[in-house]
Amino acid sequence: MAEHLQVADADTAALQARLDALESETHSLREVLTERLKRDSLDEALPTGRGQRRSRDARGRRGSRGSFERRSRSQEPPSGGRFRWVRGDDDAKSLARLVVGAAMPDAVVGFPVDLHAKYEANVNTALKGVAIAARRCLEDRDLHLACAPRFRDNRNELTASVYPLLERPPDPDAPDVEVLTVARATDYRVLAGAVAKRARDGQTSRLRAIGAAAVFTAARAVATAREYLADDATRSSVACVPRFATVQFDGRAEETTILEVVVFRVAVDSDD
Repeated sequence: MAEHLQVADADTAALQARLDALESETHSLREVLTERLKRDSLDEALPTGRGQRRSRDARGRRGSRGSFERRSRSQEPPSGGRFRWVRGDDDAKSLARLVVGAAMPDAVVGFPVDLHAKYEANVNTALKGVAIAARRCLEDRDLHLACAPRFRDNRNELTASVYPLLERPPDPDAPDVEVLTVARATDYRVLAGAVAKRARDGQTSRLRAIGAAAVFTAARAVATAREYLADDATRSSVACVPRFATVQFDGRAEETTILEVVVFRVAVDSDD
């Protein structure tokens, strides 16, 4: 009887997980449709000088199949995919379900998953969601995810593009990985310079952030480092993998869970 109940509980949990994934995918599809309708309306309203609808290039919007294939060979995120505005009532687990849903074999809309977030609380939630999703995809599907933050309209608004890596990322616990502690008062531009310099040398950095403000600073540093490397002769950029870690602080009996942002160099397609 006990064994029968355990099987029933497992089946129920599996069905609930599948239902959550379907609900998340339905929500994502609705947002994608809304955004495409808005985009098409804007294209019609803003014609080019030749009277034709503006086309979108392969840098994250529309493009030909050939341009998508060329970009997909790089380690940068492709175009298309899902998106979500991260609001104050969102939680990291729901965002993780959205990302994991893109990795499902029967997903209608896949990667990348663009998480738009504004200010420190929402950016913190977004990166925590990516950390949960990255761990689940690695454990369940042996799939390595990366995150490419970039600024939107201002320095307080970020888009974190989540996508699968074509190659295994560097070992974040290797001896040559430098751990940089990030605080609220850390200047993200100075931190970005250090991260970009290490990336040029092929080295990995681990940004140890404690608290939402520090996570926000770390995300802005990665986005700024990407800008620093945009015109670099090495044809490289950086991506990151957020992950949870535990540290022991002096004077505390228990370990504290924090967020680490592992930043490493990725290749950029030569046609970009």
